[in-house]
Amino acid sequence: MSATDICNMALGWLGAKRITSLDDGSVQAIHCKLHYEQTRDALLRSHWWRFASARASLSQDTDTPDFEYDYQYSLPSDFLRLKSVFSENGTATENTRYSYAIEGNKILTDDEESDNTLDIRYIKRVTDTAQFDPLFTEVLILKLALKLVGPLDAGQATRENILNELKLVMPRVRALDRQETQAIGRLNNRPWTEARLQGGGMWRQDRV
Repeated sequence: MSATDICNMALGWLGAKRITSLDDGSVQAIHCKLHYEQTRDALLRSHWWRFASARASLSQDTDTPDFEYDYQYSLPSDFLRLKSVFSENGTATENTRYSYAIEGNKILTDDEESDNTLDIRYIKRVTDTAQFDPLFTEVLILKLALKLVGPLDAGQATRENILNELKLVMPRVRALDRQETQAIGRLNNRPWTEARLQGGGMWRQDRV
């Protein structure tokens, strides 16, 4: 299924004319091309999709932050959302980072590794539609259709139908996520964005 196919399925919800490509010059194609990539990336960022999960070892930058943090690393070019960060040792609590901030295409931290690398798990930008999970494609079609309701004057009734369908699809996405998660050890850690471990085993919110 190509990006054009996805757009045509979205247009089908509106009863609009199909397109032959995103560049065929039609009104439908112009609006599909305008909204497709942004809608795809926003949906990828909104959930920990398994097909979009990736790992990377980041090299420490020679430049350092001006204040507050001691070190910085450049994020991958396809980075959309951080899942977790791990240190080089093997215990669960020590594998959870204690402080960080993401600014632009950098991740800043006070913690230094002996090999000057930072290991992260993240959600990446996936542009190849052949890699999309079928449920992701289904949600993307509906989200794109919502974006097109106004520009193509499809009406409030159509919008309500799409929203109702999304309410049916999203529980399946969440259920599948629970079924495909069986983590032991460091994958079971709370992510940086949720909390950090203090002395005595108490969790508190991370610095942002």
